[in-house]
Amino acid sequence: MNPKIRSFKLPPLADGYAGDLGSGEYIELLHFANIDEPIQADEARLEECKFTGSSLESLRNARLLQCEMEQIGVPSFNAAGAFFNDVRFTHSRFGSADFAAAELDGVVFENCKFGWLNLRQARVRDVVFRNCQFEEIDLGGQVQRLSFVDSRTGVVNCTGAQLRDVDLQGLDFAQVEGLDSLRGAKISSLQLSMLAEDLAGHLGIKLAR
Repeated sequence: MNPKIRSFKLPPLADGYAGDLGSGEYIELLHFANIDEPIQADEARLEECKFTGSSLESLRNARLLQCEMEQIGVPSFNAAGAFFNDVRFTHSRFGSADFAAAELDGVVFENCKFGWLNLRQARVRDVVFRNCQFEEIDLGGQVQRLSFVDSRTGVVNCTGAQLRDVDLQGLDFAQVEGLDSLRGAKISSLQLSMLAEDLAGHLGIKLAR
């Protein structure tokens, strides 16, 4: 089953400033553009907001509803424990993106680059990665209706993952860890052939040479 992505259109937004952001703040209908200083908005609630070209570093335990993120570039993005509902990330670059124990529902990442993407213990539903690049992906959470399109990674770590309707066919990968937890994923015949030797070794099957 494909991810169910809900469309939305932001209304006219007022200009937002760094001083509007802070831990625990309730923020709505603002556009934060080209803010170079590191943005910390832990435990904030953001509704119908947009960030463009800004250094958004931390959203720990924050709640985001119908928000757009464009051209976000940070060495480390901390969104552990956050809640994302109908959020779009485009043309962004993260050295690491930590969504540990976060909840992502109806989220799209498009034309984004990640060093390490951490979804361990996250609850992920209806999420799409389109034309994205990764060095490593940790899928070790509860993942339902997730798909990759025209994307690639070095490593996919599925250790401890609970997968349901996860489509990996559009993800080029070099290595998969946690083969036990691939149940619930869809892969192509080419991907299966690439995994054949690892799967045989995992199952104790000896391959004739």
